[in-house]
Amino acid sequence: MDKIKKAYEFAKVAHGNQERKFVGIPYTTHIEETVQLLWEVTKGQTSTDNYIAAILHDVVEDTNITLQEIDQHFGRNVANLVDELTIDEAEKEAKGKKQYLSEKINGMSRDALSIKLCDRLSNIVGLDNKKIPKDFVKWYIKETQYIIDNIDRELTAIHLNLITKIRSMMAFLKLNREL
Repeated sequence: MDKIKKAYEFAKVAHGNQERKFVGIPYTTHIEETVQLLWEVTKGQTSTDNYIAAILHDVVEDTNITLQEIDQHFGRNVANLVDELTIDEAEKEAKGKKQYLSEKINGMSRDALSIKLCDRLSNIVGLDNKKIPKDFVKWYIKETQYIIDNIDRELTAIHLNLITKIRSMMAFLKLNREL
């Protein structure tokens, strides 16, 4: 547990005063939600490294922290998982975000995919906040639908469970946000 606490403190410091887009709540709430979802869907039976990677999943993408620093503090396996979860901006721009994310998800390890789907579910759940513009919600749902529809790989029961939860939440948002 100490490694998980250390990772959470590391992420809190790295993300600093960063807030969730549109709603002004601390970014750490997203980290907490992502890890909680991973805990729930794995029934607490995944590796400590996976929980740590879930905590750190946006650190390289959104802060000055490097993969080398993650490797030094949390080991090669965690760094590799975070690398799999980190968006390559140049590739994203070259291919377009939806296409890039779709390809990236199809090439991820099983563990990274579980974390990515927890991340996406946390983001989708957060879209129920009325402060978020409907146009953004529509765009994010459309992007998520495209990514899910284009998954072309072997999926575990955990992945299928998360995809079902994401689809359900998107259906709920369409009704609740009148999209």
